[in-house]
Amino acid sequence: MDFRLLHSIDSLFSLGVVFGIGLTYYLFTILKGNLWYKILIFIRITVLISLFFLLLDPLLIINSKTDKNLSWAIFVDNSASIKNHKTPSINSIKSGLKELLDKLKEKNILFQFYLFDDKINKINSKIIESINGSGVSTNIGNLSKEIQKEAHDFAGVIIFSDGIITEGSTPNKELEKINLPIHTVGIGENSKLVDVSIQSIDVPTVVLKNESFNVRTILQSVGNVEERLSVSIYNGQKLLGSKYIRLSGEGSKQNVNFQFQPEKIGQQTYEVRISSLKDEINIINNRQSFDVLVLKDKYKVALVTGSPNKNTSIFKKVLINNSRIELAHYVRMNETKFKPDIKNFWSTSYELIIFDNYPIKPLSDNFIRILGKKILSQKSAIMLVVGPNQRNNSLKGITSIFGTNLLDTLAKSEPLFWEFFNNDISYQMDLPPLIQKYNLSGTGPLADSLAIFDSGSPLWLQNQIGETRSTIFNAPDIHSLYYYKIQESKHNLFLTIIDKSTGWLLKSDGASEKYFRFNKDRYQQGEMIYITGSQPFKNFNENQAVNLKIYNGKSSLFSKEITFNVESNRWEGEFRAPSKGKYDFQLFLGLNETPIQNGKFEVLESQIELSNVYLNEKLLKLISNKSEGRYYLWKDRDELFNSITKKVKSEFKENYIRFNQNKFFIFLILLLLTVEWTIRKTRGLS
Repeated sequence: MDFRLLHSIDSLFSLGVVFGIGLTYYLFTILKGNLWYKILIFIRITVLISLFFLLLDPLLIINSKTDKNLSWAIFVDNSASIKNHKTPSINSIKSGLKELLDKLKEKNILFQFYLFDDKINKINSKIIESINGSGVSTNIGNLSKEIQKEAHDFAGVIIFSDGIITEGSTPNKELEKINLPIHTVGIGENSKLVDVSIQSIDVPTVVLKNESFNVRTILQSVGNVEERLSVSIYNGQKLLGSKYIRLSGEGSKQNVNFQFQPEKIGQQTYEVRISSLKDEINIINNRQSFDVLVLKDKYKVALVTGSPNKNTSIFKKVLINNSRIELAHYVRMNETKFKPDIKNFWSTSYELIIFDNYPIKPLSDNFIRILGKKILSQKSAIMLVVGPNQRNNSLKGITSIFGTNLLDTLAKSEPLFWEFFNNDISYQMDLPPLIQKYNLSGTGPLADSLAIFDSGSPLWLQNQIGETRSTIFNAPDIHSLYYYKIQESKHNLFLTIIDKSTGWLLKSDGASEKYFRFNKDRYQQGEMIYITGSQPFKNFNENQAVNLKIYNGKSSLFSKEITFNVESNRWEGEFRAPSKGKYDFQLFLGLNETPIQNGKFEVLESQIELSNVYLNEKLLKLISNKSEGRYYLWKDRDELFNSITKKVKSEFKENYIRFNQNKFFIFLILLLLTVEWTIRKTRGLS
């Protein structure tokens, strides 16, 4: 115990104390018969001396000492690799740890028990039962942070692990900051298990039939791999190509490329296969499938002209110049005759039928019925380019095929200004006025006006009824746009419109294809999943993000933001594969609640750590050497008790009491003042 005055005693203070004591003595002498008055004076002088005393800022220091038993921190690796060692087995590990904990309890040595994989969990009950090797990955780097945080309560650290890091980094620098012995116990054998797997497949989402495309496959091999393996690619049961390779093992990766021409159109599924190794731990990851949308390289298009006009030659020229279009042009010569013969039109299947200034006169009900049947059965798209010879009743009967309604007739045919609407064609330019032929409106929820006149009627209308796609150009002088150049890009405005329209009608632009692709569709638990995406959106903003949501059944598992990489000009994201199961995913643009894409992927029971099942003694010895601990093999774990002892930490504590801040002392002064005031009131003193 110690007592100090933080402010020194000066002469004025000493004089005041002496004067107070003298005055008290004098008053007590002259007031011999008045006890109550003496008490009153004593209280007043005591309060004054106390206040003077507080001015010196007195400090009372009380010292105390306590002894604290320190705990040994035991960290046990609970990642997947632990349960897949040939020796020791997971049951042997459990029984061995139980014996260790029982001995610690017998010796009255305190301990705290932790399990770690990609995270660290403190276990307070059912310790042995909690060891099951269910961790996704191993992050030994996290241990150093946890040890530093709790080092003041630890006598030392014991780590049971195979030393394999599948996440994070080696904690070299962090270990130097820890002033505790860290003993490590190695689990497993030095020899690695072998495995060959397909890590990723890079392939375009859309290709053309009879045009070659490249499939870039990355293979990984771990363990001691010296065999010659074959890599093959299949379309269904058909072998498309095969190569022999020699892998190096030890976690190395190798690229294997295939190039071939697709023979079938539509969504095609391909599969890459690797031959398996002897004693390979996992052969499921030797196969990986992927989908590619194969589009036609040639499309048959029929141009039916009611009467040649200025639009005819321009449209025909643009269509002929498209190398993917085979054009058949039918020109109406009279009421019943076409050149070439219209029989060829009815007998040939076309992907797109274009009506140019046709029909001029209303078609018969039978003709419309047969035309509608042809369009539906052959799944043809249709386009209407209105012409100068058509009248208000020319479209009678066929508007339903195009998914449109013909409203009131137009009294004037003067050119009107117009603009693009709901379209990614948004050039800063003055658009030439065009003549509005009809007053139209689309029917159905999929009708979309891509360009509109100032009158509000569509100039460029597209629609889809069932599987039939249709487009209407509602200006007989639309050919004038062919001579209009876009100054900022030197592109032809007419060609841009027609290419976009025919691409949508023929589905030749891959617009319905998925823009985002996982690097594969089957993963091992804990494996990193990579997702990339092209840029298909209108009015794109680099600061926008694509949100990925993962679902396990109907419940949302987690969400992940995918950001746009300006350098690579694509979206990129990654996340670690969850536990075994089949999952759904949805992609959303920004805060939009409607998904832009959805799909599925599968996580297999075998885990990424199985590719690294061996004992990494080098790392475990490094950890012990840097912390002045010792390394033991699992079979020598009983020798740990040569290094484990009960440790006690003495803690010295100083308690400070400052009287001018002490509530009790202040309360005592106030109490004395209250007593004085009460006596004075009782005696009639003011």
